[in-house]
Amino acid sequence: MEVATEIIEIKIDSPRYPAILKEIPDAPERIFVRGNWDAMLIKLQEIEAVGVVGTRKPTPYGVAVVKQIVNRIAGGSIIVSGLAYGIDALAHEEALKAGGSTIAVLGSGLNDENIYPAKNLHLAKSIIESGGVLISEYPAGTEPLKHHFPLRNRIIAGLSGKILISEAGESSGALITAKLALEYNREVLAVPGPITSEMSVGPNKLIQQGAVPVLQPSDVVQISVRQKSYNLTDDEEKIYKALVSTPLHLDEIVRETNLPTAQVQSGLTMLEMKGIVANTGKGTFAITKTE
Repeated sequence: MEVATEIIEIKIDSPRYPAILKEIPDAPERIFVRGNWDAMLIKLQEIEAVGVVGTRKPTPYGVAVVKQIVNRIAGGSIIVSGLAYGIDALAHEEALKAGGSTIAVLGSGLNDENIYPAKNLHLAKSIIESGGVLISEYPAGTEPLKHHFPLRNRIIAGLSGKILISEAGESSGALITAKLALEYNREVLAVPGPITSEMSVGPNKLIQQGAVPVLQPSDVVQISVRQKSYNLTDDEEKIYKALVSTPLHLDEIVRETNLPTAQVQSGLTMLEMKGIVANTGKGTFAITKTE
């Protein structure tokens, strides 16, 4: 398949400029996009984007965590990251493996010669081939200069409804993204890690400062608005939260929620009566509506 090479410029006053990015006070006056932008713009209006960022040198723990979380949330979220080595590239790769949508925000031009890091050019092309998009505020031909990357981070934070920090050292650029996300009134989530690990210093400090700790993939899924809309009980909320990313068998729901089987069955019955959950056969249940 031939990879799209057209790079489109979109100014901030254009209807094709993402509304969520326009919300931030330092939104770029123009962005450049490569890929199926119009389809992605519709997705950005329909489902939440989750920024997944972290260290360029993740530990095996960090790799396992990102794989597990992204695999579970990619079906109902757009994964946004920066194409960098480590956590960024892994987040994009796992989103593609899960059949989800992903956006890579670059600190350089979007032409093949300037995509950075160059070793991730193949990944960038895979993102485009899968229906994903590359975004930059820099025109084609722009080199990946060092000062571009902190600026790039504000676009990642601006496009995302929430930011997830998996692993990050004390001086990691991922913490800049987290700080910007807070300033933009985005939710910041962090994966706790061993206090002996240098790569867990950043997330652990964020949690200490009020970030939402992520203990399982379903913690990434926002449910507060839905809970108000549906008037869910605590048990129904847990079941909904377990199902929101993917259909599950009754036994899997029991494991995910830590509720007794009888309570899960009762909760599922109520959710079915409310038209929120459906039995798709063979003891498997799925969300039927998400708003």
